[in-house]
Amino acid sequence: MKNPSTSQIPAPIAAPPMRPETPIGAGPVPRRRNRSMLVLGVLVTLVGVLGTSMLVRSAGDRTDVLAVAREVPAGQEITPEDLTTAAVADDPALRPVKASERASVIGRRATTPLHPGELLTDAQVHGGKTLPADQELVAVEVQRGAAPVDALAAGDKVKIVSTPGKDEPVSTSKSQSAPDQIAAQIVKVGTPNASGAVVVQVSVASTDSSVLAARAATGRVAIVLASKG
Repeated sequence: MKNPSTSQIPAPIAAPPMRPETPIGAGPVPRRRNRSMLVLGVLVTLVGVLGTSMLVRSAGDRTDVLAVAREVPAGQEITPEDLTTAAVADDPALRPVKASERASVIGRRATTPLHPGELLTDAQVHGGKTLPADQELVAVEVQRGAAPVDALAAGDKVKIVSTPGKDEPVSTSKSQSAPDQIAAQIVKVGTPNASGAVVVQVSVASTDSSVLAARAATGRVAIVLASKG
């Protein structure tokens, strides 16, 4: 028989799982972060678009200018075959001759050697289209001390004198004939290089130009400045 004094105790009911505590203010953080990333992305995109626009605009601001197509020795007349055109970005530091001035350059003489790929500037061509009919332009390189460079200026009348070689004796006798010399006029004086040599552009009579060019090639010449009055 069952004991009437014994009562059945119901099993304890399990408590529902506790919800993890959420720190106050933790919820909105991801939303603010997403908004910041969105704004940053928009700014980066705008900067990229603006930069691309500026590059395209810069590339579009180009000017057609004259460039050298082939080697041109100093003193030689410039021909159409010596020139080509190039499109360059506008730059105040560059002053090339515009392609529209091509006709005014042809027929003028180079004051310095021109090399392919160079942009042509006014300083590289003689101011006048041509020299007088009986005159020709010759480039003469003189060594340090062989010309009064600081005193020379365009228009000066000078004498180009042949000088002896290193091992040749120099005669001081008055009975000896004077050294060969050619009358010339200064057109342009270059800048001395590292060794002190300087290229001087001179105009001479057409009958003397070949002789002077040959002498100048040896490097054995000096320039004598006549009185300026």
